[in-house]
Amino acid sequence: MARKNPGTYTSIKRNGQNGFAYMFVAPAASLAGWSYCRPVIAVDAMFLKSKYRGALFVAVSKDANNQVFPLCFGVADSENNEAYIWFFGEMRKAIQVRRELGFLSDRNQSIANRIRKVFPEAHHGICLYHFEKNLKQRHAKSTVINLFQSAARSYKCEDFNHLISQLKSIDKKTYNYIMEEPPERWARSWFPHRRYDMLTTNMVESMNSVLLKGREMPILRMLDFIQEKLGEWFYEWRKKANETFHRVSIWAKEEMTKKMNLACKMFVFNLDSMLFSINSEGIEFIVDLKKRTCDCLKFQLDELTCPYAIAAINKRYLQKSDYCSNWYSKKTWLKIYEGHVNTVGDQKSWDIPQNVQSEITKPPDVEILQGRRQKKRHIPATKSVPLKSTKCSRCKQVGHNRTTCLSSPAPHPYSKKHTEKYSNLQ
Repeated sequence: MARKNPGTYTSIKRNGQNGFAYMFVAPAASLAGWSYCRPVIAVDAMFLKSKYRGALFVAVSKDANNQVFPLCFGVADSENNEAYIWFFGEMRKAIQVRRELGFLSDRNQSIANRIRKVFPEAHHGICLYHFEKNLKQRHAKSTVINLFQSAARSYKCEDFNHLISQLKSIDKKTYNYIMEEPPERWARSWFPHRRYDMLTTNMVESMNSVLLKGREMPILRMLDFIQEKLGEWFYEWRKKANETFHRVSIWAKEEMTKKMNLACKMFVFNLDSMLFSINSEGIEFIVDLKKRTCDCLKFQLDELTCPYAIAAINKRYLQKSDYCSNWYSKKTWLKIYEGHVNTVGDQKSWDIPQNVQSEITKPPDVEILQGRRQKKRHIPATKSVPLKSTKCSRCKQVGHNRTTCLSSPAPHPYSKKHTEKYSNLQ
């Protein structure tokens, strides 16, 4: 892999019996593109379903078009403290540690502890989806969950305090449970760095569904599968970025277009050449285009024009794309996918050094279970299973079958209609 893709970082760890323990791979194209992505990384692990089982660690970010950008992968025997500290240690060696670096994950304590130890300068945030899932397991009311989501997604600390106090007045027990986690870990307004729009780990879950087939393969075949996927993605996304005619990415352009309708309904007053007062439904917001700030804080925290900034930009007849961060520009989008991911090719063409050939890595020492391996996830008791709807083959209506159909001219002998008819004759 490293020879076909110069700059790729790989590492493997064996146990005392020369058996496989851990593995880490960071493709060169991903490492080069990472420096042009927003400094937020989502981390999660997914179970492998091959003969020796284990866990696949995945770290991803988002590109200029707000699509999933794969960064690095790791394989271990299971999700445990030792595996995570090795994975994050190798990640620190591979990636460029940047200013205002943030991590996102579920509430797995192993991930939080190891990020704190390996990346002390970074901040760790919690996925809102998993936090909400915990609240539903505690049977929290829908009103409480809605208030929690609104408070977590709010941009201003004042709005957060107002919403969280409402939640406290409705359900103090749930409030105490939520506040066991510091707001700095799950609330956007309290996060020390920018979280942009990355409030959940859905981007890792997307990788989970894409790699579903590969997770059933042996480790080496799974790595080939991942490389092939990355090669396809980098080509498709590079082509898509080349074809756009805008100065920003397609997603950024669509986001600004959505906000245009709101901006057209606002009243704009000049306070200075680049300073404006925006009145929206009786509420005043101050926009400074020179400093790229707005009282709503969306302009600063997302680094993308908010509706109030767009209203001010329209007043001066300026280009909206000039006031978006370089994270969303077409040039950045092209830089992210500038590299290529090459497959390892036919095994006969490999030039393997003698010292590598002499090293034999044994399979992991795990108990191989008998019978067919599980492929589908167990649905937890807290989730409702959708029932399959029945459709009648006679009248084509939903909710019953042909045996219990009452609208057909010739009823089935065991149907309710037939039974009632002959019971009346008796």
